[in-house]
Amino acid sequence: MTNLKMVSYNVHGLNHPTKRRKILSQLKNLGCGVALIQETHLVETEHKKLRREWVGEVFSASHGKRRGVAILFNRNVIFSEEKVLQDTLGRYVMVIGTIS
Repeated sequence: MTNLKMVSYNVHGLNHPTKRRKILSQLKNLGCGVALIQETHLVETEHKKLRREWVGEVFSASHGKRRGVAILFNRNVIFSEEKVLQDTLGRYVMVIGTIS
């Protein structure tokens, strides 16, 4: 079994493109397999902007531009999603699945 690096960040907002790019670049440089992001402050459509060169899948929940969480999976992590539970108030997203 190979190592899986997980990182959890409270980012206090990702609305500014420069901050978003810096955080995603730092996660890439860390070799992050799964990133758990809190306080994104992004609307649901904006969470799609987190999908970059190294990010294969994004699971998120938001409530306007308040709160917001996201789980990012590296493209190299083979993840089979079974069920996703999202809070309509943007406090949590739970993803049930298998990493192989």
